[in-house]
Amino acid sequence: MSGSSEINLKQSLRKIDYPLCAKEALNKIVELICSRITSIKNMDLSLDLMAEFIFYEVDRRGHKRGHPLTALLELQLIEILYEYFNGISNETARNTLFLSLFSGTTASMRLGILSKLVSVSIGIPSPAILSSASAWMQQLGNTSQNCCKLAESLIQDYFYYYNFNTCRIKELPHISPQFTANFMTAIAENYFNTSKKELLFPQKVLLDTITYWITTNCGLCTAAQQKQAILPPGAIAMEATTPISGLLKWCILSPIYKQDSPSYNDLHLALLSGIMEIPRVLPPKAVYAQHLTITINPILSYVNDLRNKQELKLDQILNEDSLQLSLDRFAQAIQVIYSANAVYGHLDDLFHQLKLLPFNKLMSIVINTYKKNKVIIL
Repeated sequence: MSGSSEINLKQSLRKIDYPLCAKEALNKIVELICSRITSIKNMDLSLDLMAEFIFYEVDRRGHKRGHPLTALLELQLIEILYEYFNGISNETARNTLFLSLFSGTTASMRLGILSKLVSVSIGIPSPAILSSASAWMQQLGNTSQNCCKLAESLIQDYFYYYNFNTCRIKELPHISPQFTANFMTAIAENYFNTSKKELLFPQKVLLDTITYWITTNCGLCTAAQQKQAILPPGAIAMEATTPISGLLKWCILSPIYKQDSPSYNDLHLALLSGIMEIPRVLPPKAVYAQHLTITINPILSYVNDLRNKQELKLDQILNEDSLQLSLDRFAQAIQVIYSANAVYGHLDDLFHQLKLLPFNKLMSIVINTYKKNKVIIL
């Protein structure tokens, strides 16, 4: 597109009141980014149109606007985006537009609008938008900061402020299993995360809902890996991280953090049952060994607290009920994941680090079994 054409396009869009101009801008953006031959110039123009006519971030001179969108204008924009995405039947075009609007460099700026759009797409089910949101999560990394913030916002909408909507949220795996799997991975990252300043635990309604999802959908945890997102030509598809290791961490650490809801036991059993149903593939891709080791340090820290703060002797520490329950669950998880051939990465390193844990009879059996199998293979 020539320089004069760009100027004419922008001038014509400026004659339309915001946010109605967003509809026309979206049409042009799709034309620019989904054409057979795209150029840097076309991409730059599409970014300009997004900033000025979609998200109202800059004025006609390209200067940042001093005031954000009002609540009413934001609501109108979300309605326009919702209708527009649902009107795109071509999945490649829809995902291309979605990833362009909420790209990695602008995602944090536009996260509020994205969160509301996805929230609406759960409440008034839109499999198309949830599928694009799932592709977005995978491309950014479903444990990335932006994905975790999206998950936090959706949790506030459906588990804090509007608990009566939990019936709707329970059906989410049937609406979009891929999105639900990526959503769970981000949720798992937000809780029992010892690397964060504040250690958070999931509220019971969230814990029960996830348990229900996995119990009634045995293949849900690996759903995002079963179907690759359709991306723009030339884009490299990122492999989804399953929620298995993150949710197992909840179950394993809950006893030592005095989170004694029976739902953790139910979730643990649901996860183990689901792992056993994972189709065997070579190489395995369901659980990354390094993700399982994240659970080790919190347990060791708990043991140090028992030794230093409570001044317990070694035999008292080893017989502590909460510790042994954590270790039992950890050992069960390792055994099932290994037996199901669902773990990949440096297994030797994983089992070496497991030796650092306090003695547990079941864990000892699991480690010794791995040693024997390795000798037989060699």
